Amino acid sequence: MGGAIGTTLFKGGKMLSTAASLLGGHDQEQDYYRSLAYTAEAQAAQIAENARRNGQYLWENAAYENNALLRDYTALAGRQKTALAANGIGAGSATAQKILQTSRLYAQLDQKMLAENLNRALYENDTQARLQAQQYRTQSSQYRTIAKRKSLGFWSQLGDTLGRWIRG
Repeated sequence: MGGAIGTTLFKGGKMLSTAASLLGGHDQEQDYYRSLAYTAEAQAAQIAENARRNGQYLWENAAYENNALLRDYTALAGRQKTALAANGIGAGSATAQKILQTSRLYAQLDQKMLAENLNRALYENDTQARLQAQQYRTQSSQYRTIAKRKSLGFWSQLGDTLGRWIRG
């Protein structure tokens, strides 16, 4: 009789040990996938922050280029007026007005092109960041799903182990 109890205790202890081992390994797997999910969420947030900073840089760069464009236009208009005056053409003449208007038109076209380039760059920046962040969030969701499935798998493994123990 003592042998039967000893055998049962040995088998029971072995089964409990197996169950504890499953629990430890299961927790590690869940923690691993939860960690991956957390990292993917952090990467998505970092992508969004980088896009915001990059957008600010694009605005500042466009403002700098616009100021340089205005300085260049002002300098060009001054040189043109000087050259016209040196040739005896007054600022009120039709020729002088046409030359100055053409220069101003080109400067305005350059400003318009600068604004369009800025809009395109901002759109590309935002779109790329949104897609990358979405990719990381999807990845995070997948990792969380795996962690959840690991949780369900643990209980079925534990049930199988306990069932074998009870059946003897």
